[in-house]
Amino acid sequence: MPASLRVLSMLLLAGLARPGLALTDDDVTVAYKDGSYTASLRVRTPAPPAIVLAVLTDFDHMAEFMPGLESSRIVANQGNSYQVAQRGKVKFGPFSMSYESMRQIEVVDGQRILSRSLAGSARRMQSEMRIQPLEHGTRIEYHIEIEPESWIPSSLGTNFMQHELAEQFNALTKEMFRRH
Repeated sequence: MPASLRVLSMLLLAGLARPGLALTDDDVTVAYKDGSYTASLRVRTPAPPAIVLAVLTDFDHMAEFMPGLESSRIVANQGNSYQVAQRGKVKFGPFSMSYESMRQIEVVDGQRILSRSLAGSARRMQSEMRIQPLEHGTRIEYHIEIEPESWIPSSLGTNFMQHELAEQFNALTKEMFRRH
């Protein structure tokens, strides 16, 4: 395959060649029940699993490529287990909300990333990310459960989460592509 065709196919796989091919809000499934939200998404990148994992665990530099993230740092690390402090502001239309989090994050076998909130702007948060190698890249499956500290109307919260997760994962896959 000619180099220009290979680059175009990689861009198309990453959803970066045209804005319409990027992950959209509708690609993120969100449900609300009893004050908690659950969300799931799948995304593909042409980057190999090693680069995907490197980007997803680059906590000390994450604020450089994640929209709205003002600071991110590892406060403790033991092997594949991290405590990460993050602070930022998310925006959706005319609404914005500042947040802080302290999370316990564990990387399991280089194929799963488990995260749970220890402190911060959410009463409860836990997530799981699965990294699956493909013939030409990697598939990422993400699932999160979160109970916000303060009440958010479910219709606004659902749309807000869809938008925020799509934006975050587009930024992550863009960084994976850049490093690839």
